[in-house]
Amino acid sequence: MRGAQRLRLDLRSFGWTVAIMTATAFAAFVVRPARGEVSGALIFVVGITLAGATLGLGAALVAAMTSFLLYNFYFAEPVLTFRFDTISDFAPLIIFNLSAVISGVLAGRLRDQAEAAAAANGSLTALLQISRSLQSAVRFADIEQALTGPAVIAAGVRLLPADAGAVDAGPEEDGDPTTAHVRIVALPGAGDEPITYSLECGRHRIALMITQGSPRETTEAALGSALANLVALAMERAALSEKIADTEAAARVESLKSALLSSVSHDLRTPLATISASASSLIDYGDRLERDVADGLLRGIVEESERLNRFTANLLQMTRLEAGQPLSSAQILSVSDMLSVAVRRVRPRAGERVIERREGEDCLVLADAALFELVLLNVLENAILYSPDGSRIRIALTRDDDMGVIEIADEGRGIPKADLTRAFERFYRVDSTEQMPRGSGLGLAIAKGFVQACGGEISAELPGLNKRGTRIRIRLPLAAERHS
Repeated sequence: MRGAQRLRLDLRSFGWTVAIMTATAFAAFVVRPARGEVSGALIFVVGITLAGATLGLGAALVAAMTSFLLYNFYFAEPVLTFRFDTISDFAPLIIFNLSAVISGVLAGRLRDQAEAAAAANGSLTALLQISRSLQSAVRFADIEQALTGPAVIAAGVRLLPADAGAVDAGPEEDGDPTTAHVRIVALPGAGDEPITYSLECGRHRIALMITQGSPRETTEAALGSALANLVALAMERAALSEKIADTEAAARVESLKSALLSSVSHDLRTPLATISASASSLIDYGDRLERDVADGLLRGIVEESERLNRFTANLLQMTRLEAGQPLSSAQILSVSDMLSVAVRRVRPRAGERVIERREGEDCLVLADAALFELVLLNVLENAILYSPDGSRIRIALTRDDDMGVIEIADEGRGIPKADLTRAFERFYRVDSTEQMPRGSGLGLAIAKGFVQACGGEISAELPGLNKRGTRIRIRLPLAAERHS
C-alpha cells in the first residue's frame, strides 16, 4: 500500500516533473554541441535523480521515460528518429530507469524516515504535555478531564465511554474495589482500524483510542503503550489517594465518635444528676419543703432540661452542618429581632451580669431562623459562662457595606491568644486551671458552620470589654445584596 502511494503522481507533482525535465532538456541541448552526446545523457540522469529525490518514484519513472524518448530522438544518431535496432539503443532506457528507481526508492525511504521521525517527535511532545497534565490529577475525574485536553486531542487520542473495550475480569480480579492495581488490555483493530486500550482499576475503567500514528504498527502502538502506562500510573495514584482519603475519613470518624462519647458522657451527666436530685427531693420531701425551696428545685429542673435540649439541638445541627446539608428553611430575618429573642431567652441565666445592646440600622439576612437563634444563644451562653457576675456583656449591631456585623463582647477571662482559631473546632475546649464551668465544645463550631453556610465570616478577637474577655464578630451578607 505504501509503495502504491509513492507511485501515485498528482497534478502538482506532474507539473513539477514537466518543469524539471524542460530545464534538463534545455541544459542538455546547450551542453551537447560542446561536450557531446555523453554529457547530454549525464544531464538527463541528473534531472531524473532530482525528480526522484524531490517528488518520489512515480515522478522519477515519468522523468526516465521522457528522458529516454528525448535522448533517443534528439541526441542518439541518427537524430530526429526513433531507432531500436541494437542493444545499445536500449542502454539509455535501462540506465535512466535504474536511476529513476534508485533515486525514487531512496527518496521514498528518506520521506518515510522523516515522517516517522516527525511522528515520533510529535508523540514524545504529546506524551510530555499529557504527562504534565496527569501529574496534577489526584482523582479519577481529574484524569478523565486531563485526557480531554488539547494536547491529547492533538495527539490523536480519544477518550471513549467507560464501557467501551471492557474485558471481563477473571476471578482473580475480584476483591477490593479501590485496589491500586491497574489492568491494561490492548485491543488492536482489524486492518487499519485504531488500537483501543482498556485500563481497569478496581471499579474504575478508562478506555482510550489511538487514531494517529505513522507508520501505524510502530508509532501508534508505541504512543498507545506509553500513554497507557502514564494513565495507569495516574490511576494507581488516584486509587491510593482514595485509600488514603478513606483511611483519614475513617480516622476522623473514630476521633469524632470518641470525642462525641466523651462529651456526651460528661455533658449529660451533670444536668441529669441535677434533675434526678431535684426530682428525688421533691418526691421525698415535697410536703416538708418551703415554697421558695421547692420552686428553686423546679426551676433547676427546667433550666437543666433546657440545657439538655440545647445540647441535643447542638448535636443535631452539628451533624447537619458536617454533612454539608443546605439551609433548606432559609428566610429573610431581622437581625435585631433575632437578637431580642436570644437575649430574652438567656436573661434568666445571666444572673447579675448586665447585657447591653448598641444597635444602629437593622439588617436583614437570609438564614434558617432556628439555627440562627441557636448560634446567638450559643455565643451568649459562652459569654455568660466564662464571665463573672456583675460584669457586662455588650451586643453591637452595625452595617458594613453589604454585610451585617454582630459583635458580642464580654469581660470574662477570655480565650487565650493561641486558641483563638482552634476555639471554632468541634469539641475543642480551652484548657484552664481555674474552677469554672466548661461548655460542650460545640457552640462556636456550630456558629462557624452556620456563618459559612450563609456565605459570611466569624472570628474571635482579643480583648472584649475593658481590656478583658473575648469579642466574637459575625459578618453575614445582607439579604438585599444577595438577591439583587
